[in-house]
Amino acid sequence: MLAAPAVSARPLTIDDVLATATVDRADIAPDAEDIAIALPRPAAPGEVYGRNSYEIDSSRTDIWLVKRDGSQLRQLTDGKGTAAGFWCPYWSPDGRRLAMLSTAPEQGEPRGGDNVRLYVWERGTEVPRRVSDRALMTQVRYGSPLNELDLRAAGASLPNTCRENDENAPFLWLGPDRLLAVLMPPRQRSAMVDRFAKFHRETSQAGAQMRAGEVATVSRSDSSTAAAELAEGRYAAELVIFNLADGSTTKLGEVPAFPMFGALTIALSPDARRAAILAPVRAIAPHRRSADMPNVMAWAVENALFMLGLGERPGLQRVETPSGAQYPLDIIGWSPGSEYVSLRARAAAEATLASLWTLAASDLALTAPAPGLTFDDAVPAHWRETSYALWADRTRILARDAKAVSGWRLIDVRTGRMEEVKGSVEGLAGLRTSAKGQIIGRSKARPVRFDPAARRFVPWQGSSATSCSSAARLVTERKDGNATYSLWNSDGPRPASITLPPSARLLDHDCSGIVWAENGFEGSAVNFTPWDNPALPRALMRHNQHLADIAWGERRMIDYRHADGTALKMAVLFPADYDPARRYPTLMWVYGGYSPSGMDDYFLDPHMPGLYNLQLYASRGYVVAIPAMPIPRGEAPGEPLAAFPGGVLPAIDKLVELGITDNDRVGVFGQSFGGYTVSALVAQTDRFRAGAAIAGATDIATNYGAFDPAARGWPGIEQDMAANGPIYESGLSFRIDPATDPALYHRNSPLTFADRIHTPLLLIHGELDTRAPLSQPEALYSLLRRKGRPARLLRYWGENHALANSPANIRDITRELIDWFDLHLKDAGRSK
Repeated sequence: MLAAPAVSARPLTIDDVLATATVDRADIAPDAEDIAIALPRPAAPGEVYGRNSYEIDSSRTDIWLVKRDGSQLRQLTDGKGTAAGFWCPYWSPDGRRLAMLSTAPEQGEPRGGDNVRLYVWERGTEVPRRVSDRALMTQVRYGSPLNELDLRAAGASLPNTCRENDENAPFLWLGPDRLLAVLMPPRQRSAMVDRFAKFHRETSQAGAQMRAGEVATVSRSDSSTAAAELAEGRYAAELVIFNLADGSTTKLGEVPAFPMFGALTIALSPDARRAAILAPVRAIAPHRRSADMPNVMAWAVENALFMLGLGERPGLQRVETPSGAQYPLDIIGWSPGSEYVSLRARAAAEATLASLWTLAASDLALTAPAPGLTFDDAVPAHWRETSYALWADRTRILARDAKAVSGWRLIDVRTGRMEEVKGSVEGLAGLRTSAKGQIIGRSKARPVRFDPAARRFVPWQGSSATSCSSAARLVTERKDGNATYSLWNSDGPRPASITLPPSARLLDHDCSGIVWAENGFEGSAVNFTPWDNPALPRALMRHNQHLADIAWGERRMIDYRHADGTALKMAVLFPADYDPARRYPTLMWVYGGYSPSGMDDYFLDPHMPGLYNLQLYASRGYVVAIPAMPIPRGEAPGEPLAAFPGGVLPAIDKLVELGITDNDRVGVFGQSFGGYTVSALVAQTDRFRAGAAIAGATDIATNYGAFDPAARGWPGIEQDMAANGPIYESGLSFRIDPATDPALYHRNSPLTFADRIHTPLLLIHGELDTRAPLSQPEALYSLLRRKGRPARLLRYWGENHALANSPANIRDITRELIDWFDLHLKDAGRSK
């Protein structure tokens, strides 16, 4: 429970929310004391907006430098004057240079910049300099990423990130002076600045063409394979090496770069002399995909495999794939000696299992060392460290095999010999390959390592040594929401560990300590905690200090039961001045299938952006509850619509029973699938005094195949930008399309039951919503209007699915939401 607010405390406002910023990343310099921190500026006037949701828009970010002891904090870049962003800082291996991305305008470029380019700061200079005028390929943050990237440093199993889980870096350091970079084709723009700007530019161009009447404004989509192959050559990436010592640029060649899904993977070998490349070529036609295919678009793209030589004579070679590996899926990783690359591949587009293959660096021979051994892990290798196939030594792979008694086999990639691993280990988890080539992990009892000679997992004693190298691996253990970090050397785990609370986010680490961000009710901080003194973290920088003035509401977890009797928990947020002697108007924030995790639940975060900060509504005198809404999963197609009331209505009953909620003043709201959930609920019950459906679909049959409204200017592939079909078939477990089973989609669409909706309903939607076009809320609004039901439709031009591209729109939406619920819950209560 929070302490009582100070007398001077005030309610949270949307201005406070827009002024709140979250650190992107931090990078500790090798062989130096400096730490680079990327911190966005507040969403204030004078910036350039509309490129992405404001809270993750990197074009408002600056780089700061600070010493590990927290001294000498200084701002390295200051992009506010030109509305420019500097982000994704990465130190060179010797710590003398800092590479970064930037939209900084030069040479007459417009305010805010027109592209993303590579910049480097060198010690002894004042400001970073532009390396090249060419645009870098950048990955769009949030949702379905455009131009997803997967660039892995030498020996790394995961990509370099600009912001974890949101954006991966388009460059890698090859040494103290050289950078490998992924460029856009000439005269093209990076997706980071062009995701939505392209739509507006194409619309304006079409308007001019209409006025002239000389050029057709048609956009063609064609389901034929030939059309897809024709579009293939238009989407590519150029690979180059920038030599910062002599200013030269080495062009390595072009690779396919289908932008809609799949990731361009470039994995450096441990000796940094080669890179294995998996390049997305084109989408696999939907009719060739299996209904049981994982709901991960990496499975729905055709890839090409390349080997890039990085020696004295760099060269790019395409790898011929045999019949059993026609569809490479992902690169797992290099062998410790840089002789082989392990990957997964499928023989057919419709296959839902992938086999293990190895690529020899010497002759580019692609072989299956264990025919018949397949892996069903849906997640591509660059999303998380793989645990089903790990290099045990230079030529052998430890592979998961359910048919083996121990669950594992040791495979020699040269001979194909397979040997079963001896013994079994209870609670084996967290397997990974160390930089020294050892497979390490944990059992239920202790740390373990795999002994290839003995073919078994053996106990791994902790190391008492204080020595450490860059090869040490960071290992994480989670318990009760806390994360405990430790470093594991080649001779075992180091004795020191650091435990961080659930509100903390790890940013970087090295042998001296960890850098982590902390968001709290009093503001935010970036801290450095040394391994040798974990009880004394050092504050590197503080921001969001305005939040210390806010009167925050109490948070609670409350037990209740589902309509079927199952025990559930809901998260509840109270007004700061909550009086238990009163009953309060209550808002239910809903999202079908979601269950709150606890007091530190995602939706209870006081730093949530825009309209999603539920403290905004608590500050206006509402109790806000997040009920658990499980959706039954089984062999039969999913039926989400009918399942929703079972988790929500009993939650309201419980709040009323506890004397918290006024039974006659309950509202409901939600966004995305939560918006769909709202429309589905009010179509089945009149329990709510008012509802607000934000960015939700209403007719899922027509939404199944709807194009992304922003899919303009992508010749030949505009139909591939949307992903609703796979989301419905796999994510919602429908397992079938609406043409095959129209009744399934009909009975799970709120539009079907519009005649039953009597609850006043506010519909809020963005013009460029990638998950549902404007026709979705328009259709429901039109039916409600036809029947004389109370409804209000707000269409925000240029807005995305999150409705967060423009601060002006965010302010308007939050005002509309509060006014709507005040009208129907508060004013209605006073008139009773």
